[in-house]
Amino acid sequence: MAMTGSTDITQARVDEQIALLEARLEAEHDQLPRGMVHHCVEQARSRFAQARVRTFLPVLVERAARAALRRPPLPAWAQATAQRLLADDLPRRWRHSRGVARRAAAVAAVLPREDRPVLVSAAWLHDIGYAAGVADTGLHQLDGARYLARHRVPRRVCALVAHHAGAAAVADLVGLSAELAEFADELGPARDALWYCDMTTSPDGEQVTFHDRMLELRARREPGDPVIRALAVNWSERAAAVRRTEERLADQRQR
Repeated sequence: MAMTGSTDITQARVDEQIALLEARLEAEHDQLPRGMVHHCVEQARSRFAQARVRTFLPVLVERAARAALRRPPLPAWAQATAQRLLADDLPRRWRHSRGVARRAAAVAAVLPREDRPVLVSAAWLHDIGYAAGVADTGLHQLDGARYLARHRVPRRVCALVAHHAGAAAVADLVGLSAELAEFADELGPARDALWYCDMTTSPDGEQVTFHDRMLELRARREPGDPVIRALAVNWSERAAAVRRTEERLADQRQR
């Protein structure tokens, strides 16, 4: 019994020291998205979960967490955040998000190196605006972007989420254009790539053609749905983003 008590005390002290470590790292890295420090600490802690000697565990966790924070793993944080918000309550939306992220990882090579984690992170996060506790206005792109902005996510990721899938046309129909304008619409290869990944991935995360995806979208929503009504305005913009990304992929394969 004495040995068990001693073990419990040791574990309690380890937990306390790691909690203090996390608080210290949060203060040092207050510019990072909320939850990223916790993610890095937990990832580091899991590496030493089977260690038999617990005395030096906080030191090992601190070293590993600091090493990770020197290169903040935004895509890993984005994946964990999307999973937390979607996987249990919206499993189909989570399957779609995983598929979009897989597509993003595959097409990221067409982008400059610094843009690749931005694209993959936005792919993981693009539909979190549907989640309970995130949904507010009903325009999921805007709600997701605002949530990310509150959590100090880089502005480019927020903006890509805000404007994906022709959000501007939908915002016009529902009276949210001024609110969506809080986020600049980035016109370029990263934006095109996110739209491409979203619009060539089925609701269940499978790769499909743009044509089939649009047919599925029409079949799934009522004709009066603002998303469907907006297709009269943004269909060509969606198609152009897909076409440009396909051309970039073809050019990249020929190099």
